[in-house]
Amino acid sequence: MAARTRLAFFILKTHAGWIVRADGFVYPPCADQADALAMAIREAQAAERLGFASVVLAQSAAGERCHLRWSCANDGGMPQAAADALRPAASETVPSMAGILPPAFQPEKRP
Repeated sequence: MAARTRLAFFILKTHAGWIVRADGFVYPPCADQADALAMAIREAQAAERLGFASVVLAQSAAGERCHLRWSCANDGGMPQAAADALRPAASETVPSMAGILPPAFQPEKRP
């Protein structure tokens, strides 16, 4: 997996509903977590076909830690993603993942 670009899809609870964030992009809100999970997995699978090593992480509720919900399989098995290594997500930040995203990764804030 080291040779592949890593991409994480985060499912987060907001006041607008459940959203999916990936690489600074925010998808439109979903009605419930199941819809957001289905969308994130679909997008992660598409990214995998393009050569990305993708994971999907989800909160159980607003402000909670993200947990690994899906990851791509590759020659070396599953990506080395530890859900417990994530810090709680704040309203305008995306949790960093050791080995998946650089620690400085944060989506740009919009007014």
